[in-house]
Amino acid sequence: MVRVGAIVLVTVLLAGVVFPVAGMSSQVNTASGGGADTPDVQQAQADANATDTDGDGLSDSLERSVYDTDPTDADTDGDGYPDGMEVRCEQAIPNADPLRTDIYVEVDSTQATTLSDPARTSIVETFENAPVSNPGDSTGIDIHLVTDDTNLSANGTVHSKSRPGVGNDIYDFRANHSEYRSDGYYYVLLTDDVAYNGDDYFVGAGRPEIAAMERFDSTKITASLFMHEFGHAMGLDAYQDGIDEERYSRTEYDSVMNYNGLYRQLSYSNGTDSVGRNEWQFVAENRTQPAIECVENGTCSSRCTQTAKVTVNG
Repeated sequence: MVRVGAIVLVTVLLAGVVFPVAGMSSQVNTASGGGADTPDVQQAQADANATDTDGDGLSDSLERSVYDTDPTDADTDGDGYPDGMEVRCEQAIPNADPLRTDIYVEVDSTQATTLSDPARTSIVETFENAPVSNPGDSTGIDIHLVTDDTNLSANGTVHSKSRPGVGNDIYDFRANHSEYRSDGYYYVLLTDDVAYNGDDYFVGAGRPEIAAMERFDSTKITASLFMHEFGHAMGLDAYQDGIDEERYSRTEYDSVMNYNGLYRQLSYSNGTDSVGRNEWQFVAENRTQPAIECVENGTCSSRCTQTAKVTVNG
């Protein structure tokens, strides 16, 4: 999607090292040149009130002439967010692109610090380089790591299973501190001590839509652990061949979900190794996704403005 040209505001309807052990899941644009004349504002407003075949909050006319999205598909890029929400809900899902897969993650911490800038950069770049195609002819995935609370109070070890009491399992933290759950965000907690299935030998645990992990001084170890546990949160589960196992070499199963790859790499498998599972394609098309609870008629009124920034393609 080319994001250049005139802009108007219109109303829309709309290794040799002893590594820490990670836990298992029990379950499964760079702008380019070009330009265009500013459309007549009255006409744009009229278009916004025209037919909306797919009910995504954008008129068919705007989808065809402005956004290059599919007026018969409410979610052109298939990332779980309706096109209208991606266009007009900057407060809820900042920098969303209706022609590119977007994944949003809220990152909280019981520590004074959160993910370091180098660790965040490593994670973001790994997703950007993902070998998956988008409707707008780009490749890769945009992961948005939204830092929220730090210095949260934990009642000792944070467990991967629900336990009596407050502040001692990952579900407590999501229920009491997640600010973006209704907007379809995954939830990741950084903390000092994690227990998987009651065992604090592990340093991370991933469950559907959520994960908890410890943070390390090494950028690579922290980023790799994040990718592993977040893989579990997206549905890459231990029952699948090779995941959370050491029986395959990295050549045979080239993934951070392989215990022989954990802490040594960040990427998921592209399906060309011996195991043959295209994990990146799964992430793009079939991952476990948090519900977007506030969607109504293709938008999220409590988290969206009534105006949308329209970039006219050139």
